[in-house]
Amino acid sequence: MKRILTLFTLILFSLSANANESMLSSCNKNYSVSADNLYLLTLSALNSTGQYDIIEMQSKSGYIMFKTLNKNYIVTVSKEGTNSSSIKILPANSDFTSGTGIQKAIFDTIDLNIKNIPQKVL
Repeated sequence: MKRILTLFTLILFSLSANANESMLSSCNKNYSVSADNLYLLTLSALNSTGQYDIIEMQSKSGYIMFKTLNKNYIVTVSKEGTNSSSIKILPANSDFTSGTGIQKAIFDTIDLNIKNIPQKVL
């Protein structure tokens, strides 16, 4: 009986760890644009629907804090290379129990607008 209880506990903890890991991995996305352009695309995505309240933003470090559905989120844009960058959208309180629908909606809006980045005219 003790073995069964130990096995059940081990399975339960491994399932919750996998759930948190998959939620965390769905909060990140890489793009083939510069970090500055991705930051501006993210601001555009947050302003486009009107359902996100931007609390604080800092373009130098590449983060935006916003609120929706009574939860605060932090967006971080980081440079990966000359023309590649990544975005991470995480709950401000590190509570990953809610779904990732907000992150997916923002990523979808960025994906729609990524083709509309103004190009430099030389």
